Amino acid sequence: MKFIILPILFLFSYFVFGQTDQGGNPIFNSISTNEKSFDDFLLISNYYTLKNNIENAQSSVFISENPTLNEIENAAINLPSDFFILTKNSKMVVMVILQNYPEREFMSVGILTNQESFYPSKLKGDITENRANEIIKEKYDPNAKIENNILLFNNKRFQIISNKEIEESVLSLIEKEKLDKTPPSETTLFSKNELKAYILTETKENGQLDFFTEIKGHEYDGVQIKPGVFSTQLSLALYKWGRACWDLGVNTVEDAYTIFSEFKNRELNSKEKDYIKMGFNKELEK
Repeated sequence: MKFIILPILFLFSYFVFGQTDQGGNPIFNSISTNEKSFDDFLLISNYYTLKNNIENAQSSVFISENPTLNEIENAAINLPSDFFILTKNSKMVVMVILQNYPEREFMSVGILTNQESFYPSKLKGDITENRANEIIKEKYDPNAKIENNILLFNNKRFQIISNKEIEESVLSLIEKEKLDKTPPSETTLFSKNELKAYILTETKENGQLDFFTEIKGHEYDGVQIKPGVFSTQLSLALYKWGRACWDLGVNTVEDAYTIFSEFKNRELNSKEKDYIKMGFNKELEK
């Protein structure tokens, strides 16, 4: 079976934003947050982050390399936050997006047909739980905190919409509108465990992610990796492997470390981590 792996960040961007990279792919960074199985379906929850988007000049939603608190607040409230992919036997069926602007509503997109539908949302609140947690984690505002389901940020109060409320609303929408009856596409979207298994398999000798066999015996030969920057063949192979993990939709560089550590059956050394991280963050392409 030939798998077609289409990163979620590309899909979501395609329907919402227009900026693309040199390959024509929209640049919209997101992470998977949860998976819920029911019947023959898997509902994959995802979160569109502020970090690596609003301050990233390559992102479709770039604001500034140093956005102000007011700009962060505006992005946090108005930009889409949570979206969901429904799959059946790993085949993508429909995407459901919670949109916040110009009004809060759900948009569904049939992956096979690209048909869009819009549904009103009854969710009450100002900011999603994932977005509120990220604001605290990234320390955009040193005085920000969460108390009694209220985010205190930029000298304002924002009621939080919980992840549970959003997921329940999406599941109810799928049932009510019979979105699970939508014909599945031929596009495969791996679950987190399936993606990990795929990467482990393809990293083996002669796999699509095997950047190492061809350099055996020459791992420490010097190579120019960009004008004026030199390293070793092994370092470049690690960079390519980290870059491939990002392309395939691995959530974080820490997840990439875990996969490569399992592949090597040992803890990674600092050099391996450094170059995998460089590839994951595409540092040589900036």
